[in-house]
Amino acid sequence: MQRISSLIHLSLFWAGVMSAIELVPEHQTVTVSMGVPATLRCSMKGGAISNYYINWYRKTQGNTMTFIYREKGIYGPGFKDNFQGDIDTAKDLAVLKILAPSERDEGSYYCACDI
Repeated sequence: MQRISSLIHLSLFWAGVMSAIELVPEHQTVTVSMGVPATLRCSMKGGAISNYYINWYRKTQGNTMTFIYREKGIYGPGFKDNFQGDIDTAKDLAVLKILAPSERDEGSYYCACDI
């Protein structure tokens, strides 16, 4: 029997001095099957994504927030083999792929930006 895991994709936003920048998730909840690749997306509103550094985090049931990825190929410990981050500057879109989801990948995923 194949186990189904729910990944909740939320977003954080960064407010600048002159304008508000918002990262908006494509879906609030993404349900994936174990071992089947999953893709999470955040679009940027109010600014060009190419002007910011995008980061991804995961929050587990124990409320532990863990760094997953920062653009330019920087991964948190233990994430590089199973996660792939990308930026689509033409669409102002941040993408995080989970290549082979497992139980340990269950949690809330956050995208964030900084200068």
